[in-house]
Amino acid sequence: MATKLAKNGTYMEYIVIRPTFGFNLDQIATAILMYHSDTYDWKTNKTDKHNIRQFFHKYNTWNKIMGKVKDIILEEGMSRLDYAGENIDNYEAQMENVKQQIKDRFNPKIGTKK
Repeated sequence: MATKLAKNGTYMEYIVIRPTFGFNLDQIATAILMYHSDTYDWKTNKTDKHNIRQFFHKYNTWNKIMGKVKDIILEEGMSRLDYAGENIDNYEAQMENVKQQIKDRFNPKIGTKK
């Protein structure tokens, strides 16, 4: 911890948080799906809106994706990831789609072992 002068002219106490864990591929994909899952029309079994495609078009680098994932997890909390599948249509298929896109396009090493 350190007391430093902020840009607005007041002294503030800053803390340093050192990471002790990371996010696995399932957690990253679930966080993305919490906010950007596709919507389905169950009568025709087709996708109404392709939100996942739009997400990967907007956040087209690994750093941008992880920045958004961190924002989602900070806003919702880690415990919300465990129950995200209850509110997402066709969760398993969308999860596989997001995981495959992450591995193929952005970070092929994620989820693998040395």
